[in-house]
Amino acid sequence: MPLKVILADDHPLVLVGGTLALRNAHIDVVGEAKNAEELLTLLKTTPCDVVITDFLMPSEREDDGLVLIDRLAKEHPDVAIVVLTMINRAAALNSMLKKGARGIVDKRASMDELAVAAKAVHTGETYLSDTLLDILNEADENSVAMPGTPLSLRETEVLKAFVNGKSLQEIADSEGKSVKTISRQKRDAMRKLGVNHDSLLKDTARDLGLI
Repeated sequence: MPLKVILADDHPLVLVGGTLALRNAHIDVVGEAKNAEELLTLLKTTPCDVVITDFLMPSEREDDGLVLIDRLAKEHPDVAIVVLTMINRAAALNSMLKKGARGIVDKRASMDELAVAAKAVHTGETYLSDTLLDILNEADENSVAMPGTPLSLRETEVLKAFVNGKSLQEIADSEGKSVKTISRQKRDAMRKLGVNHDSLLKDTARDLGLI
């Protein structure tokens, strides 16, 4: 029996091109979705072996990004997840894998790579585009703290407040904590994310769905 795949992306050209590439590789595309809600609804009635989904798709509900991967992994444990993304930050890529993605494909790669990834994850392998694998390998070699280490609840709250424009003093005042404590929590969060400068922090937080 052919491998059954559902493809989800909010860009029509990706759906058309991806579907064509998969079918040319003798993979059966049994469904297409334009957002997370459509994907989750489709999965209730359409059995498949692999879901290939864009990481961030516009949605009125907060069920995109890491939240979507986590939900797919929990509700459909027998379905392998491949993520399509333009994101190239090690912390975000590691988080996708930790949440349950078995494959991550760089959206700048050839559409033919979708079939390679689908077949690989269906057999139990982990698949990453070469460009993304290089990023993870470099991060592993250079980071003091492993990117992708889960943030604590307090670190997440401090990070959210900071990237949304609050100063460390304002966060400390609202939490009844010292600036020293808030600064340490922010610094620890940055180390876990593999970020060494405030200018990169907002982009990383956005990649992770924190803002």
